[in-house]
Amino acid sequence: MIGRACAAVLALGVATACTGGDGAKRSTPASTTSSTLVAGTGIGRPNCSPATPFDLAEGNELRGTMTSGSLYGIAMAPHVPPQVGETLKIVWRMTGRGPLRVSFTDPAGHRVPLAFGPEPHVASTYRRPGDEWGTGFHFSRRGCWHIHLARTETRGDVWLQVT
Repeated sequence: MIGRACAAVLALGVATACTGGDGAKRSTPASTTSSTLVAGTGIGRPNCSPATPFDLAEGNELRGTMTSGSLYGIAMAPHVPPQVGETLKIVWRMTGRGPLRVSFTDPAGHRVPLAFGPEPHVASTYRRPGDEWGTGFHFSRRGCWHIHLARTETRGDVWLQVT
């Protein structure tokens, strides 16, 4: 599944969203801050103060805000941050046990259904800790959107500023 998504992203000219020639996702330690972060620095905070940044050097990767465990995602998009009217696929890797539960909240605080997912992935070349799922989000208005992800003992949050 990731291979097809990467092929689509490659067709759009965003080659960094996929794997290197050895089949492994190139990554830097989580504590490294890239100079290509978009929409702020570090980890996102509520109300997009700041928004969760996309690390363009890591192929549109984002890192969720967690109190324990880890949460990473790869945005399968030609550009980030998302814009009004777009549907964004994010492939997540999250530590913990049990199924992934995802809630999606618009800027007015209303829960919105996901466009699709979470769909578990059994094979992947995305090398981050935890199990992997694919999700889709449709953004119908500008503002700060909140994505909350939870497993049995871990929880994480991402805040996306939609333009």
